[in-house]
Amino acid sequence: MRFLGVHHVALVTKNMEESLRFYRDLLGCSLLERFFDEGERADIAFLSLGNTLLELLAPENPEGLTNPSGFHLALWVDDVTSVFEFLKTQGVPVLLPPTESHGFHYAYFSGPMGEVVEIVKRQ
Repeated sequence: MRFLGVHHVALVTKNMEESLRFYRDLLGCSLLERFFDEGERADIAFLSLGNTLLELLAPENPEGLTNPSGFHLALWVDDVTSVFEFLKTQGVPVLLPPTESHGFHYAYFSGPMGEVVEIVKRQ
């Protein structure tokens, strides 16, 4: 199972520790840097996944958030089926099982804050 990357993605989280457990501990991202940004009034963590950066942003006042994730994150993988099966065995909520369409093989699951995460490989 290999994740091959994206370019850069930022996600807002209501719970930094839960998001770090998911992205760092379960998916294998490396924590590069973590700090509190006074201007943003948020705990920020940068993680590396291959040649991709993932920014997690946890605002001091998450109750004001209407959409905790912002958008979906597409992760390029070497084998959709094996990654899907691994995540499924780890109890990650499945939104769409592996599907093929227009030269792509992909699946969707839900991250810890309800964000939609896609795993994808071009056929």
